[in-house]
Amino acid sequence: MGASACASIAQRGVKVLGIEQYTIPHDMGSSGYQSRIFRIAYYEHADYVPLLKEAHTGWLELNQVADQTVFHETGGLYMGPQGGDFVEHSQSSAKAHDLEFERMDAQTIRNRFPVFNIPDSFAGIFEQPAGIVFPERAIEAQARIARKHGAELLEDTRVNSWKEEDGCITVESSGGTFTCDRLVICSGAWTQKLCPDLPLSVSRQVIGWMQTSDPELITWPNLVTWAIELPDQSLLYGFPLMDQLDGPAGFKMARHLPGETSDPDTMDRTPREDEESSFLEYAKQHLPSIIGEITDLKICLYTNTPDKHFIIDHHPEHDHVFIAAGFSGHGFKFQPIVGRILADLAIDGCTGHPIEFLSMDRFKTG
Repeated sequence: MGASACASIAQRGVKVLGIEQYTIPHDMGSSGYQSRIFRIAYYEHADYVPLLKEAHTGWLELNQVADQTVFHETGGLYMGPQGGDFVEHSQSSAKAHDLEFERMDAQTIRNRFPVFNIPDSFAGIFEQPAGIVFPERAIEAQARIARKHGAELLEDTRVNSWKEEDGCITVESSGGTFTCDRLVICSGAWTQKLCPDLPLSVSRQVIGWMQTSDPELITWPNLVTWAIELPDQSLLYGFPLMDQLDGPAGFKMARHLPGETSDPDTMDRTPREDEESSFLEYAKQHLPSIIGEITDLKICLYTNTPDKHFIIDHHPEHDHVFIAAGFSGHGFKFQPIVGRILADLAIDGCTGHPIEFLSMDRFKTG
């Protein structure tokens, strides 16, 4: 989100300084490791759909100027029990916003995508505009755009603190002290260290890759991006094999469910033995014919809000400070539109994009 914000603000002719504690990109936070699913029929909340439509346009535009493909349309399949939240809320969002989709029964899913072992009680929603975002490439592309338009981006520079006095904002960092008129905070899992009053928690997440005995069955276009609702309402999700994927080799899969609460600075980033067996449990149930040896496990982070919806808003006590945080494991697909919204807020003080449901007012009590 920070790279996109820097690019969007710089493109509007404003002087920009971006500060990153690691490199651009890096794999220490929530945006590493090869691929993210993009989908529009959003079961989490129908109000995300207008933002996703604009994000889709943004990804296509970024494809035109990036050195490498940052978004590849594959189609997306969302499966779960009939009457369950995932399928029914995805369909409701699609209908509410006139999205094209196909509803499938379990037999149709098994016929078209024979890799899946699902019961007859399941149904699915298929939408064609869904696909894969390549996050490292996207961040690199946004950073290049920002620099092309005059932004200065500092790497390996950690922000230690900030304050606002008499309309002037001072940022203390390992690279020196900086002052500015507007501050945009997109610090992911480190946001609460800079804004301790925000209702955020960080969780440790496991992502895995495996060998398969039948790669043709799970190679695009024979397979699309997919997700399955599990009994605890978490999601098992994964990606088709594709030639142009960077990073670890194999069939990538993960579980969308907040893991154990962690500190991003002290968290153990070494996968544990029990995490491999847990990772395989549902994979063996729903994709038994292709499950092979685990080739790699990686650790990333979720930054969660209490309701699992984002925060995009003014700081509650500082009118010239803006925050994009709490993306709760499902935010990267919004990167292009979040950058544009933050540019609106930082430059104009407001935005025409529908983000009222993402304001911090929802956490007020009393």
